[in-house]
Amino acid sequence: MYLFLNTRQPPFSSLKARQAINYAIDRDRLIRLFHLSSPAQATSTCQILPAGFPSHRPYCPYTADAGDGVWHLPDMTKAVRLAHQSGTTHVPVTIWTVKGELANDEVNSYLLGRLKKLGYQATLRTLPNEQFFATVGNSSRKIQVGLAGWAAVIPMASDFFLTTLSCRSFDQNPAATANLAEFCDPHADELARDAQAAQQTDPAAARKLWAQVDRLVTDQAPWVPILNRGESVFVSARAGNYQEFPYYGGPLLDQIWVQ
Repeated sequence: MYLFLNTRQPPFSSLKARQAINYAIDRDRLIRLFHLSSPAQATSTCQILPAGFPSHRPYCPYTADAGDGVWHLPDMTKAVRLAHQSGTTHVPVTIWTVKGELANDEVNSYLLGRLKKLGYQATLRTLPNEQFFATVGNSSRKIQVGLAGWAAVIPMASDFFLTTLSCRSFDQNPAATANLAEFCDPHADELARDAQAAQQTDPAAARKLWAQVDRLVTDQAPWVPILNRGESVFVSARAGNYQEFPYYGGPLLDQIWVQ
């Protein structure tokens, strides 16, 4: 789950403004406000690729007490400084969320409060699920910031970057795009193409290249990554070889055996 920041619309056309909100968000508090109470349900993050993906390397530049690649605490001092350095705090900001799906009143109130602490005049817009995604996916609406989520169809880095954070993902169909941040970095795209080309012949090299893409895009801050969802599953002691399909989290029944 993440906030997307429209890189082509003020104030988030400014890198410093995007970095400011990344430093400001308290991921652990949001996890509590989402009522995800255990590490098995959600873990905080501030990079694009989730832990457990083949190319994941821990990386988190947007935290106090940085250095180990893990998110620890928000840094409001740095966040406020960056917001004012960006020269964008005069720009009104509207946050878009989904009614009863990705957010609740507590989450919405917290996000509004963070933007106001950064100096922005912030308001909220909530829509039903289908209307929300039809609206934010239409580039003509010029949404500045919204709360969204992404689940890869297969656990590969390409399903994040090529689908949601590449020049191609926006340019091919700008009227209905998964690239909600309208993000385009030609250097990141070039590295992604190299990584994809190396996938079959040199998987180790491909993983290193995808990790570089992850770091580069995280530094450009088109998203505020918040959390990675997880699940706990209880099975009988007589069951073995439990596996799930990663996209929807359902059991692969034909892979399970029972004594």
